[in-house]
This record gives sequence, structure tokens and C-alpha cells, in this order.
Amino acid sequence: MDTGLFPSTGRRMADEVRKLTNKPVRYVVNTHWHDDHHGGNQVYREIWPDVEFISHARTRTDAIEQSHEPRAGNTARLEKAIPDLERWLGTGEDDEGKPLDAARRKRVEQAIAFYRAAIPELESIEPTTPDLTFEDALVLRRGERTIEIRWLGLGNTRGDVVVFLPRERIVATGDLVVHPIPFGFGSYYADWPDTLGNIDALEADIVFPGHGAVQRDSAYIDQLRALFHDLVVNVEVAIADGANLEETQERVTLAEWKEKFAGSDDRKQRSFTAFFVQPAVERAWRQAMGEPDTQKVQ
Repeated sequence: MDTGLFPSTGRRMADEVRKLTNKPVRYVVNTHWHDDHHGGNQVYREIWPDVEFISHARTRTDAIEQSHEPRAGNTARLEKAIPDLERWLGTGEDDEGKPLDAARRKRVEQAIAFYRAAIPELESIEPTTPDLTFEDALVLRRGERTIEIRWLGLGNTRGDVVVFLPRERIVATGDLVVHPIPFGFGSYYADWPDTLGNIDALEADIVFPGHGAVQRDSAYIDQLRALFHDLVVNVEVAIADGANLEETQERVTLAEWKEKFAGSDDRKQRSFTAFFVQPAVERAWRQAMGEPDTQKVQ
């Protein structure tokens, strides 16, 4: 299920699979279109030529339009960013004149190293899109095992699917559940709580998030549901008071939720702001204002 960001990560994952079994991989489920969940598809096909990739129909469309087609431009932006970041290190300040403290300097150094490693990886990706798509559910029966692949509603993307093993009571959620900090880019926050409720209704004993620690109860899912609900309500209240986007962003900081998710951990706090608050408040405002969705549900 999913194959990582790069061919190299896909290869490492495939190597771990081969440590567990000498049987070929027959199916890979791409849970959604984000690059870090299908960048290694080509490696699985190289190793197991008969493998079939499965996704929601909208995920296949979005992988092509929002991942494969823009990749060359995204790679060029990384190449362009490296000398700018190196200049920051040389001058000791960013383009706005803000000095780099030790922690930020380290983050800039890490970004440069990551970009340099990522560029050749991105250039080596051969787009490998899902072969088999569906709308609501696809059921595979292999001996005594039943594998249910389900679309349970809008959430992190418009095409998220989960993989549910009913007999084993295990569900893998993709990025509908990410621990310990949720991702909120291009998502559907008003629908997401109900989608998580549908996951909860499966009554799985073990939940494998798209990222992060395995969950063995519904406490974290419940926390996510409450966060998304509060985000939508707070944005709607701001709009009802006449707030524009900038004013809404100033009002809706989700500070109490940052404390619950990140505590006093500085890295988690930055992640909560960058990966959830900033993208989610703006998109929730635009959704509430009825702006066209760039990922329209067909």
C-alpha cells in the first residue's frame, strides 16, 4: 500500500516486503495522489512486472494533473531555491533581512541537502499511474482473506481510500489520519469529520495512519474530528462577522489545538502551523465563500 516519495524509498520498502515473503506483490493501493504515496510505483513494477496499481478514479486523475504534469516545473523551483538558500547562509539573513539564528540556519542547511538529493530522484521518476480504479468500493478475496478498499467520503483529498481487513480488524487510512500532526493541504474540512466517523464505524482494532504511530483505539481520530469541526465553525463565524481572508487568518489561530497536538515541542508547533493552520484556514475560508474548487468532485 503506497510506495513512498522517490524510487529509492520505493525500493527500500520493496526490500522490506521481500524480507517477509518470497511471493510476488500482486496489488498496490495508492491511497491518494500526493507525491509521497506513489513516487516509487515504477520500482514495484520493475521488481514485480505483473503488479496492478489500484486507486480511486479521482486519485488517478489528480496524480496525472497535479503530480506528474507539474513535476518538471517543481524540480526547476528546487534548483532555483538552492543558490538563494546558500546566499542566506553566506549573509546570515534571509531576503527580508531577518537574521538566521542557529536553529533556522540548521533548517536551511537541511533544506539545501534535501533539495540536492531530491532533484535527481524527481528527474528519474517514470510516471506509473493506477491500472484499476473504482468509485465507492473494491473487494478482493484471496483465500480466507477479504480485502476491502473503500472510499468513505471527502477528506484529505477528494479521492482518499482506506484498506480494511474485516477478519483481522485492521484498517490502513492513508493521510485521512496522520499522526501526530495532521496535514491540511487542499482538503475538505467540512466533510472530513464524517469521513473519519465512517472509519470509526469499521470498528477496527488497529489503525495504520498514512504517517506516524499505529493507533489502537479511536481517541486520536476523535481528536482530529473535533479539530476539523472547530476549524470550519471558527471560519464560518469570522465570515459571518464580515471578516475577509486576512482578518480570518488573524482570528482563527487554533492556538488551543496547537497545544493539544504539539504541546511544548517546538518542531511539532511549527509543523502544526505550517502543515495545518496556514493551508487549512485559507482553504476553509475560500470554501465557505463558495470559491471554485480546483479539485472539483465529478
